Amino acid sequence: MEEFDESEVEAIVNQALKPYFDSDNPTIHLGLAETDLLESIHSRLSKKIIESELNEIFQDLRKDFLSRKISTTIKDLHTVTKNCRRCQMDSSPELPMWNSENPDIVIVVDSPSLTQEAISIMISAFKSANLSSDQLCLTYVNRCPVKRKYEPLEITNCVPYLHSEIQLLNPKLILTMGSLPASVLFGSPIKLKDFRGSITWLGYWPILPTYSPFYAIKSGDMSRESFNNDILTASNFINT
Repeated sequence: MEEFDESEVEAIVNQALKPYFDSDNPTIHLGLAETDLLESIHSRLSKKIIESELNEIFQDLRKDFLSRKISTTIKDLHTVTKNCRRCQMDSSPELPMWNSENPDIVIVVDSPSLTQEAISIMISAFKSANLSSDQLCLTYVNRCPVKRKYEPLEITNCVPYLHSEIQLLNPKLILTMGSLPASVLFGSPIKLKDFRGSITWLGYWPILPTYSPFYAIKSGDMSRESFNNDILTASNFINT
């Protein structure tokens, strides 16, 4: 990872994150004003164009829209993330796994604190759905792994990195695992059961909430089956 001196890091932070701390526009993180319009267009065109081709069209449209809104690069953002010290943490920020440049699906979990069993369950579901690691980027709401519940301020400090990251990665689909990632993106606490397994548009992106791998492990075969089926839904959305 390339190191920046303190002034360079500060300049990149200000440039990359200004839209999210702008007091005149504090809530429109992911293009929420366009939600109904893009969802309607996608719904209408999906009756005439196969899903995979339609997703390519929407990805190109987002790239054009977003190039006018955010000018930093994913490399610069991840350098800033790696050097972040906004919170007083005992651990250091971790960067996304797998394809962190141009994934088809961005997967959002609570934090990097995943057990090997949780990772194994995810990988098994991805393989069963014919998804490969080069199609996927695994990222986090909170970047610093801890063995406790995150404080609200720690979540608030990390969220702008996630919003910037999604816009720069420009996936075809966002797959949230657990209630926290979905709530963070939707902007308010949600009941996962009300959204799990179905695609909901948020601004420029379709979002598919599912269980966290921890919950799938803990809650038994039915939850594990639902988790696997949701991964298959995600695969069908980008590949069909």
